[in-house]
Formats: sequence, C-alpha cells, structure tokens
Amino acid sequence: MSSFNVNADLVPLFRGLVIGLLPFANAQQVALYFSADVQHLHASYNPADALSKITVLLTRIITFTPQSYSVTVSIGKCSDTIDRCMLVIENTGVDLSRVVEIISTVSDGLRLEKVNRGTRFVIEIPVTDEVDPIKIQTGNGPLTPKKYPFYFSAVSKRLASHFSNSKNLENTVSQLNATDGVFLKKVNAVIDANINDSEFKVDTLACAMALSRSQLFRKLKTLTRMSPQKYLLFVRLERAKKMLQSKSVDANVSEVCYQTGFASKSHFTRAFQKKFGFNPSDIK
Repeated sequence: MSSFNVNADLVPLFRGLVIGLLPFANAQQVALYFSADVQHLHASYNPADALSKITVLLTRIITFTPQSYSVTVSIGKCSDTIDRCMLVIENTGVDLSRVVEIISTVSDGLRLEKVNRGTRFVIEIPVTDEVDPIKIQTGNGPLTPKKYPFYFSAVSKRLASHFSNSKNLENTVSQLNATDGVFLKKVNAVIDANINDSEFKVDTLACAMALSRSQLFRKLKTLTRMSPQKYLLFVRLERAKKMLQSKSVDANVSEVCYQTGFASKSHFTRAFQKKFGFNPSDIK
C-alpha cells in the first residue's frame, strides 16, 4: 500500500482519537482526557502511519496504568521552535519509563520524562507554515462525538465493540500469555454453560474453577481489570445485547433478561443502560 502525506489540523485528529479510545479506557477503569493549548495546529503527516503508532502507544499506556488513575493527551507548540509541535501523553499512578512494550512502540522521536508517580511521553511532530496564530482556549469542554470526522466515529464503534466483547478479550489475553488465555476461555465456558441461572454467583464460579474466592478475584482482576462479580455481569450483558441484536433470536426484552440470568427486568434494564448508554428496548 502506498503512503502519502496530507496537510491537516492535528487538534481534531488527536481529539477524535482520544474519543475513539474512551471505551477502551473505561473498560480498563482508567480516566482518559484530552487538552490543547491551541485551537488549530496544521502539520504534514501520513494519517495511517501517525494514527497507528500513536494509537498503539496510547493503548499500551492505558493498559499499564493502574485502575482509578488517569492518562492525559495534550498537544501544543514547542516553546523553543516554530516548526515543530509536541504531543504529550502523561499517566499517573506508576512510572512506565522502563516498560519495553511501551517504549518500543515509537522507534524515534519519543522522549521520556519521569513525573511524580507517573511518566510523561513527549513526541515532536513537524508542522507546516499553515499554522494559524495561537489561540489559547478557555477550556476544552467535554469529549463529544458530534463534529469529529466519520472515520473517528468508525474507530470509536470498532473499539467499543472490541473491548466490550469477552471473546476479543480472551484472544488478547491469549496473545500475551497462552496459559492465561486458556484460563479465561475456561471461565467464559463455565459462565456460558450457566448463563440462564440467576443463582450462578461468584462463589459458584470459583468452585467450578477449583479456586478460592480470593484466588479467582486476584486472577480475573489481573487479566481483565474487573472483579469476578463485575466480569460475570459484563458477560451476561454482552450476551444479552448479542441476543437482542440477533435476527435469528426471537425473544423480547423480558425473555432475554431471564435467559441471561437476571432475576428482575428492572435490574437488567438499569445495568444494560449503564453499560451501553441506551435501553435494551431501543435495540428491538
């Protein structure tokens, strides 16, 4: 595939990328923010190359950032040169400067700076002469997908789908460690076999896996960033959504609710709306 550069505004480019990665960050229970000290910043870049490298770097930083901490992506002009801008990704909670999976992502142009209980990753990007005068924003506002380009919308949907799917999560774990992948497959198989049983709880799952409750908690928390209780709910809701979307499954919301192990329709609706942002009846 041939590559080519385009002259375009970097601010909406990276704002849209951050929006697209929000489902992934939410799944990892890491807060993700975007900020820019300029309204426009034009550069000549190859979209496929720039987005792929930064996306891999950012997702790995999010992955290795502990739960309840944050990652901030910011962009602005370099203070010592007018022909380059800086993309800065900063995490809190842990120093990631020696994590090989992260620092090997960008082969050149990456600078690392240690900060208090965190790391700052700085990437310098050449800019064109088309840069508008710097306009300091009073605030970046909430990250909403109302006006970003279509391909950012596509990225957002694909990421949301990928990281809300237990099979994709299973495959990701398998690629990192085959033994852990087998373990997660067994967990998913046990849950699937008991998906319609509302009495199937964490203790039952731990017993089926021949683990204590605390052992199961530690193992699942490490692999999925979710407690066993949250993971069980995660899988139930994922199956329910898949059933509601399937044209081959002739079941209404109440039937899907009970077939995926929810004891009450009201609990199911609240949990579904909280996870996916819309009611299960909206699908039908």
